Amino acid sequence: MAKISAALVKQLREKTGAGMGDCKKALVETDGDVEAAVDVLRSKGVKASQLTRETAEGAIRLDVAADGKSVAVVELRCETDFAARNENFLKLLEMIAGAVHESAPESLDAAKEIPAIKDGIQEAAAVKIRENIQLYSAERRELEGSGKIGSYVHHNGKVGVAVALNASSEVMGQEGFDQLLKDLCMHATAHHPAPAGIDRDSISPELVERERAVALKTIDEDPKMSAKPDEIKKKMVDGKLRKFFEERALLDQKFVKDPSLSIAKLVDAKAKELGGEIKIAWFVRQQVGS
Repeated sequence: MAKISAALVKQLREKTGAGMGDCKKALVETDGDVEAAVDVLRSKGVKASQLTRETAEGAIRLDVAADGKSVAVVELRCETDFAARNENFLKLLEMIAGAVHESAPESLDAAKEIPAIKDGIQEAAAVKIRENIQLYSAERRELEGSGKIGSYVHHNGKVGVAVALNASSEVMGQEGFDQLLKDLCMHATAHHPAPAGIDRDSISPELVERERAVALKTIDEDPKMSAKPDEIKKKMVDGKLRKFFEERALLDQKFVKDPSLSIAKLVDAKAKELGGEIKIAWFVRQQVGS
């Protein structure tokens, strides 16, 4: 039997759009023959024409548990906006979110192997919707400690946000707490650019270094700036990074409903009003195509 390398699996996945698990099984079955593996995948209900078409449309679903302590975050993609609004597609998305919430898969590939999800996608692709349908994201997030998770999905179904707040039961029991949770979710959905972390320290170091490199390159390519001393350039880069953090760190962002307030000040003011501490534990923002 031929050795099935990760590169071979990746090649088949890029060719077909099928899940890693399905690709590996198909390659094992065909002793590493990629074209034969495509036929194996076709035999499982996905047409060859569907396997090569781009999945650029889709929808997001966020299912928060009744106790507000966990949420399923799912992105399902398809080829056309028409299909993304199809009743069968939305029912499939709802079923997948429920299965993810119940099973708490450790990875996207694990989610794709859940029988109900695997069968549901194959049936929808081959019979009900007849488009290439791909599960792009599937995870269950939980909140530790006292608090509550809120969620919001934009009316077009393509952007969704879940925010987890830590707070005491006394604070959570007041009407203003749920309004704050809703405002934070809607803010993170609507704000451009999208938040990349709760605060400056939680933004990916790789993203920060990328911004630093871009800022420095911009200065070096400007004839008026390139000859300046390195210490001046460093101060200029630091200034650009401060603006970057103001735009991408959630707590530093200006509240979309009232730009005179930062999100940090909004949360602090609401905590004072409700008589307790409120802390953003985490947030997740999912957008189709991003």
